[in-house]
Amino acid sequence: MQSEAETTTEFYSVKAYTKRRPAFTQGGLRHLFFHQGEELEKAGAIVRFGARILIDDAAFLAWLKAGNGRHIAGRGAA
Repeated sequence: MQSEAETTTEFYSVKAYTKRRPAFTQGGLRHLFFHQGEELEKAGAIVRFGARILIDDAAFLAWLKAGNGRHIAGRGAA
């Protein structure tokens, strides 16, 4: 039996996500995934499906709102 969270989760490809949320660019998301991919996976914000990366909209936005996108790479990055 699926929980409510599993039945309401919506995944988007990077291209579809940038159309849904135009504040994000494909390059910016891919840069973020390259540098913070493991953290995003642990948080459930992205899942890997073969070579594809799928974004869980609610979990990704929650991850950003928690301040985790403040330092993506370089100085200050985790």
